[in-house]
Formats: sequence, C-alpha cells, structure tokens
Amino acid sequence: MFGRLGHRAGSRLSAIVCVCGIAGGVAAAPNSAAVNEPREVPINGRTANLLIEDAGARTSAAIETRAGKGGAALPARTVQLTNRVIVKTNDLDSLRTRVGGLGKALPEAVGVSASDAVPGYAVIDAASVGEAVSIASSLRATGMYESVEVAGGAMPTLRGPNEPNLANGTIWHLRNLLNPVADINADGAWDMGYTGAGVTVSVVEGGYQDSHPDLVANNDASASQVVGQSSHGTGVAGIMAAVGDNGIGAVGLAYNAALTEMDGASFDPTTNALSFTFMNSVNDIKNNSWGPSDNGNLHSYSTLERDAIADSVNNGRGGLGTIICWAAGNGTPSDRVDYDPYASNRHTFAIGAIGDGDTEAWYNELGSSMLVVTHSSGNSRSTYSTTTSDGYTSNFGGTSSASPLAAGAIALALEANPAMTWRDMMHALVDTARMCDPADPDWTTNAAGQDVSYKFGFGAIDAAALCAAAETWTPVAAEVSATSGVETVNTAIPDNNPVGLTRTTIVADDVTIESFELVMNLTHTYVGDLSIKVTSPQGTESIVSAPRADTTEDMVDYVFTSLRSWGESSQGVWTVEIADMANLDTGSWQDFSINVYGTAARCAFADCDANGVINLDDLDCFVAGFLSGDVATADCDGNGTINLDDIDCFVAGFIAGCPTED
Repeated sequence: MFGRLGHRAGSRLSAIVCVCGIAGGVAAAPNSAAVNEPREVPINGRTANLLIEDAGARTSAAIETRAGKGGAALPARTVQLTNRVIVKTNDLDSLRTRVGGLGKALPEAVGVSASDAVPGYAVIDAASVGEAVSIASSLRATGMYESVEVAGGAMPTLRGPNEPNLANGTIWHLRNLLNPVADINADGAWDMGYTGAGVTVSVVEGGYQDSHPDLVANNDASASQVVGQSSHGTGVAGIMAAVGDNGIGAVGLAYNAALTEMDGASFDPTTNALSFTFMNSVNDIKNNSWGPSDNGNLHSYSTLERDAIADSVNNGRGGLGTIICWAAGNGTPSDRVDYDPYASNRHTFAIGAIGDGDTEAWYNELGSSMLVVTHSSGNSRSTYSTTTSDGYTSNFGGTSSASPLAAGAIALALEANPAMTWRDMMHALVDTARMCDPADPDWTTNAAGQDVSYKFGFGAIDAAALCAAAETWTPVAAEVSATSGVETVNTAIPDNNPVGLTRTTIVADDVTIESFELVMNLTHTYVGDLSIKVTSPQGTESIVSAPRADTTEDMVDYVFTSLRSWGESSQGVWTVEIADMANLDTGSWQDFSINVYGTAARCAFADCDANGVINLDDLDCFVAGFLSGDVATADCDGNGTINLDDIDCFVAGFIAGCPTED
C-alpha cells in the first residue's frame, strides 16, 4: 500500500544554539538578593511577588504565595526564573549604556544582544537570577521600554494522559476497522497519492529518539536544533511521520515527510521563541503537544513568544507561513482552551480530541478558539506510536496525539498544494471538517450558516477531503482587520451577582470574520469567579471564561480569541457580559476592545466562487444559492435570512468589485 520511501540525508548540527551577548565590565559587589524576602518580578506580562530560592544561581525556582477567599492561604505556585531579561527595543547601544550605568548594583558582567528569535527584542544575560530581577526592575522604572520581563515561567506540562495500556497493536486512528467513520480517513488521502513527500514536520518539545528504526529514515538533522529525546516526543513524531512500507511497528499519517526536532516546551521564553522561528524556510509545520498546566488557571506568556509565533506565520515558508499546530489541552471540566495563550493565539491551530467512538474524549477541553478535532484516546482505545528504546506503545493519547495527527493531515494537503498559506489551510480545515457526533447538543449554527461547537470546533479532520480541497484551492483574499477601539468602563463588578455588567461597542468596518479577539483589562482578586461572554452583531455567542477555582488576580491586556463567528460580518454592535458568580472577592472592569481579523466583506459574496475575480460566474453562483436557500452563499447582509435585501447587498458588492492588495 505504501509507496517507495525517499531517504533524507543530512548531518546533525554540532553547534548548540544559544543567546549570548557583548559583555561590559561593572564593579564587583556581593549579590544583595536575600533568599527569604519576596521580590516583585516582572514576568510574562504581569508583576508577581516571588520568593526566590537561590537568587545567586543562573536558574532558580521561585514561590508565589497569596491569600484566597476570606484571607485563607492558597497553595503556593512555583515558577522557574532565569538569569535573562527580555526587553522590547531596537536601540541596543542605548540599552547597553543604560545597563552599564547600573554598575553598583551588579557584581558581575552582563551581556546585551539582539534576540535571535524576533527582531525588535534584546536579551540581557546577567550573572544570576537576582541580577536579572534587579536589572528588570531598574529598566521598567525608566518607563522607556514597552516591555521588560525576566525570562521564566511555570514548568510546561506535556499533553499526554496516562491511559490504560490497550496493547492490541491496531493503528485505528488511521484505519478503524471496528468503526470506520471514526478515523482520519488516511486510506482516502493515501489512495490519492499523498504521503507527505517534500514536506517537513517538526516536533517542538525537546526532541525524539531520532535513531529509532521507524523514524531515522525520515529524520532531517540539518533543519533541527540540537536537543535530547523523550518518550513523549518520540510518540508525537511517530503519529506524524513514522516510516511506512518497512514492515515494522507504527506508521505515521505523513509517512514520507521529513521530521525535525526543536527545543521547545521550556519555562524559558527565549528557548521557546527560538524554537518557533528556527529555520522556518525549511520547517513547514511545527507541532506543539505541550502548554501550561491544565489546571483551570488563566495563564500568560511573554511578549517575545507571542511575537515569535506571529513572525513564524507571517514570514515562514517564504511568506506563506509556517503552520503551528497546538494541542488544545486535557483539563476538562475545569480548564478551557481560552485560558492557554499559546493554543488560543489566533495564529495557531488549536486541536482537540475525539476517541475511537467518534465522540468527545473525556479530557477534551471546551473553548471558543478550538479549530478542529482529530482522533486520540478518550473513548475505548489509545493510539499506537513509537517510543524510546526502539520501542512502540499502544498507550499514547490525549491532545498530545490529536495535534500531531492534524499536523500529518496538513502535511498531506501541503504536498497536494505547497502554495497554500497558513490562512488558506485554516479555511480548508473549516470547509472540509466533518460533523462528528452530530447528536451532541453542543453543536450550533452561527449566523453565517457555519456549524460550530465548543467541544469540536468546526468538526473532525477528514484527510482525504482536505487533500481534495487543496488540489483545487483558490487563495484566500488578503487579511484585513477592524477594531472597536478601547471602550472605557471603570465600573465595579457586582459581587456574587449573575446579572453582572453588560457593555456594548461598535465595529464600523465590514470584515468577513475569521477570528476576533476580546482584549480585557480588569482588577479582581479571584478571576475564577468570573463568567465572560461576547455576542457578535449577528447574535453568535462566545463564552471565553467560566467560573472555576482559579486564584489568579487581574487581567491586564488579556487576549481571548474566538473563531465561533467565522464567516459573519463584523459590522455592528458587539456585546460583552461579565458576571461575578461567587462571594468574598471583588473587582472592577476598566476597559475592553474587540479586534476582528478576516477578509474584506464584499468579496465574500460578490466573489461568490472565491476565485479572486468578480464576473458573471459569480452572478450565477449567487442566484443558485439564493434560489436554493443556501445561507452561507446568499445571506449577503449576514442577518441569518435570505430576502431581497441580500440581492441589493450582492449587487452593491458586484459593482464595487473586490479590493486589491497594494
């Protein structure tokens, strides 16, 4: 069944990728950071009060303690701090001078260098964690920099639950003989001739066993970072691209794709950022089966990581965009995709999980930013893949397995059409996703006629349907954006009151929505009390926060992302509701804004056949949709019904034509 395997050659890089700087001498003095006194540390977009275990070390654990409801002590949180400071600036010389002026506070030399991951950032390498905190505090106090943070964070967790071993050896997620609908339709894509040849998929989490007999032939060391290995990463690699047609072990969905490995899944944001941007001229798809702990807390990440992800999709693959798949998380019922800034970033593909019964996996998280799902553990069986020591496991699963399966399907589609952009691929996934478990009550239809679910996103990936769409794909129009601007609220949130506060804002521009962001600013001593919901102008709801046991304080420019209004018009009144659902803790809502991303709205209907040109074919397409009652095609004004107003709307767009890129 499998075609001949093409071997990939390449020698492993011998140089260790590092961030180093230009040292400047300063006066020697003892490190004054006491280990028993909490210090204010700017980290990942907030300021945390941390008790540093060893301020004189280059990395150290730090403890954050807080009081909870009624003043009761809450479990301590542990983060890892490094000796690095990340500064958003283009003026390295000025920064070096300013850091050099801190000499009396610094016992050893420091280095200042440009970030290797994203332009416009500098990395300061201090001699210790304590020095890094001192430097960061001093630089923030100047008010001259948009962002100053100590590099560090919570230790990430790999997203693979410890499921019972189901040692039947069947790779059912590719070919399910017991329930044929409940697989990714690998046979359909393979029968079309697609095996991932010419596409490179990357494991971003610290490495896999690249010498494994079922991986070594596809391993491309020349486009990899020098990293170690883990059983988890080896399982991820096997799901994507274990070798086919060799008569042993597992087989990946994209079994002729090249495999690379990146040093991600770190508490150090500089390591993660570099893994996102490393050799994106070669690495087409980067899979991330990791993230913050699935504990229901509202998590944050560094601006460096955020901008590195954006740089990857904007500049990777020669401007087409490196595609970043992200495991949506295993923390239901308390956790949501919305609380993970990596998986809910509008530039990443959040991938959830269904099981071998084609129903929701028990651990699968809900979320407004969920894109699609694929098959993994969670009903009756776990997935089968490679593991370390040249071995195999039938005990792999979680969204850790679902995400690389999606990456494998995307690799097949990129083989079918290498010119697809990251947005093209997102559209193709939405267009071809299959409604899994159609009886599940979570399914709803938005105002654009699109079926969507908090559990399943737009549905399950069908690899054959995705490849068929890729073969004849017409590029999506250029991305445009619109914003409401900042709406000031400055009102106390009623405590323990489900009515809460409701505010509206207007987006004047007409954009056909792909995603939108709610940017929130509020103070609150226990954000787990809060329920937050956004309603689009066409009436589609997006829940982005639900009550839970989350002791996090405040939201500062916190970004929630939703895909649930896909295809709707942005124009009109947006509604945001927030309610405090428990007593004792209180807060105030400062402001919010809505940012919308998509395509110019009139093209969505005037260019009915989506080929980038408006002509009589589009008129025929619209008329056919109008007469058949196809809301997605003919509801031009986006109000959920088809009537004469839609004809007027279409004619106006037809006459105006589609905008062209500058």
